[in-house]
Amino acid sequence: MNLGGIDFGALDRTYRITPIQQPERSAAFHNSYLSRLPLAPCLILQLDCWDSDGDLVIPYEELPFLVCHLELQTPYGHPAGMTISPSGELVSMLYGTLVAAPAEMDDDSGAQGIYFAFPDVSVRYSGTFRLKASLLRITGGPPLNTCFTEPFDILEVNNYVAPPIPDLTRHFDSQGVIRFGLPRAEW
Repeated sequence: MNLGGIDFGALDRTYRITPIQQPERSAAFHNSYLSRLPLAPCLILQLDCWDSDGDLVIPYEELPFLVCHLELQTPYGHPAGMTISPSGELVSMLYGTLVAAPAEMDDDSGAQGIYFAFPDVSVRYSGTFRLKASLLRITGGPPLNTCFTEPFDILEVNNYVAPPIPDLTRHFDSQGVIRFGLPRAEW
């Protein structure tokens, strides 16, 4: 596709998204939208891109056209995004930021990279799930790459204890590009 003078297909690039921080658990929010708790820790994906010569590059001219989209699945890869509620209506299981734009940040060694962060994703009902992430161009077409998280548990709120905040979340939050919601006094 040619957009603004860029023929993305002619760039002959290879893309990979990789989870570098994955959720372990959270609490089911049922119908309490204002009381929902995000997956903890939050999902962070790293984007790697190789040019036609096999060199690792940051695709700056493409970044405005790239997004990453999440879908909920069972641990075996079956779709779990919609379900029938106890009242009999069809409802979405996944709520929050389900599409993220790329953000340029420094990793914990100081190297620049491109990341997708999902700080406020919640799941409606309890169970064990995984997330499918797809790297897409907003101009359309098939996914450029897809990855999956390890399975995580969604518990009833009375059984839920949040895991500690990982150093990677703190590191990315300190750069001010992505905010994960905790006041600095609590860190």
